[in-house]
Amino acid sequence: MTISLSRILLVGVLFLPSITLLNDSAPFNDDPWDLDGPCQKYVEKLAVFQSEMVACATNWSIPPKVCTNCYDNYIKFKQYEYETKHLDNVFSLDNRTCSQVIYDNYLLSYSSDISTALTTKIWEKSRCDSCITINWDLPHNKSEKEFTERTLVFQNRLYEWRNCVVNYTSGGLLVDDLNDLQNGSKICNECKTQFEELYGYYWKIYTTPDVDFCVDVETTMNDTIHLWDDVWKCAEKQDRNRDLAGIMITFATLVLLTALFYAASYIQGGGQTRNLIRYSRLQEDPRGQRSRLLSSGMSDADLFHRAATMPNVPIHQSR
Repeated sequence: MTISLSRILLVGVLFLPSITLLNDSAPFNDDPWDLDGPCQKYVEKLAVFQSEMVACATNWSIPPKVCTNCYDNYIKFKQYEYETKHLDNVFSLDNRTCSQVIYDNYLLSYSSDISTALTTKIWEKSRCDSCITINWDLPHNKSEKEFTERTLVFQNRLYEWRNCVVNYTSGGLLVDDLNDLQNGSKICNECKTQFEELYGYYWKIYTTPDVDFCVDVETTMNDTIHLWDDVWKCAEKQDRNRDLAGIMITFATLVLLTALFYAASYIQGGGQTRNLIRYSRLQEDPRGQRSRLLSSGMSDADLFHRAATMPNVPIHQSR
């Protein structure tokens, strides 16, 4: 009997802290001092949808493909966020609506901050609207999604290229025989057309003004190019030589234009210098005779007459 009582006490001591901890972490819905108790269950449900969206975004972060894989979670999250903002018939103990309690009652609203981050930092920053159109009907909980046409076309061409690759790799992307993956191998030759069609369509959309792809498509295309060019070495040498030739032609053109600019500047400056030297060799001042600076009414003849009639006075007498 003593042993049984000791065991009961021991079990109680071990589990009492756990029970206390659970009670401490649980919301006090029935606590008379908790004025927001009636609103707590709505916050808990919102937290579930927010956490599911966060989990989906994290799972699809390498590479980032939130738009095409987490749209259901995003729609559910936005739906319940809408409902929490319209809790006009549910009140706290101090007679405030639960919508006011959740979003406006305190200096900080963690629910609002998390919702804003999920919307702006993840969904909008990923440009998901460029790949998926969501026809929102939040009041009736009937929102529907639809992939854009350019996303579907890209996806179809991507699948065509991947199917071609799978046919020549026996279902594995990285085969054991590395020599078969060099330039001129079957995978590079046989699937070249599908790859060029895929890349050509992507580049057409990418360079069209005011038309964009979501991050999902961009990262998929970047990984595809990396796989094609760097892993399988399918980039043609003539393409690279063509790029190198274009760079060399551009560089030569810039050098030639620079040389012509400085040559023209030198020639123009040299011409001005020769004109100055030519002026210095003139017998007469090109600006006119200096006598005209003495008197505007005195002619050259008057100056010559004055010089002829002036007596020869010794220097020591002229002082």
